[in-house]
Amino acid sequence: MSSAQTLFLSAVLAAFISLMDAVPAYSGLAELSETSRDEVQDVEGKSPLSERQKWYLTARDLQRDIKTLRDQQFERDFREMVNMTAYEGVRIKTPLLRPSDGCLSRNFSAERCLSRIYSVLSWYRENWSIIEKENLTSSLVKDVKHGSKRLLEAIHRQLQIVDGQEDQISSAPLSVRSAWTHKTTVHSILFNFSSVMIDSYRALHYISKCKAAHRAKDTKRPANWSSDKN
Repeated sequence: MSSAQTLFLSAVLAAFISLMDAVPAYSGLAELSETSRDEVQDVEGKSPLSERQKWYLTARDLQRDIKTLRDQQFERDFREMVNMTAYEGVRIKTPLLRPSDGCLSRNFSAERCLSRIYSVLSWYRENWSIIEKENLTSSLVKDVKHGSKRLLEAIHRQLQIVDGQEDQISSAPLSVRSAWTHKTTVHSILFNFSSVMIDSYRALHYISKCKAAHRAKDTKRPANWSSDKN
């Protein structure tokens, strides 16, 4: 290999290493690996965040923190088990996002999806006191409580919900009759809440992208677009 080729390869390798160092890694978000280059720039503060971008970034952070708490509690209380699939049959039912809620691309409805996210998130926040009594990382427990409050307030403003008229999820009070029931109840809340936030993040991300695409399309229309169409 000539000296010129060696210098060229060295320059290419140096540029590649520099590029890799410049892109932050989100190692704690294995389930949410769809972080785009535009989103990374927004997170770094290189461009102003829209209201909807703040929504899905808040949802992403909530899912990360809830997943951490879920794993902490599982390792502490079910130390003899190697994975969570063994407890699928003992988990209690808590609210989830359903295919009929309009949060999937095939039947997407922003208003219906946001309304369901609001109702489900409200349920978990109302029952968060069960988690607050656990000896888990207190800072994360508080972060989830405050983060869910911010996200609820943002959706509340978007949907212009009148207090007292929001859809309520009716469910019997969570019954904790034994130490075992308590462990499985806490695990169920954290496991299902984490799943809810994965789906919520993806839906909110989709809403943000659709809104941004619509806004970009409007700005690209020529001045005489309306008259040409007619």
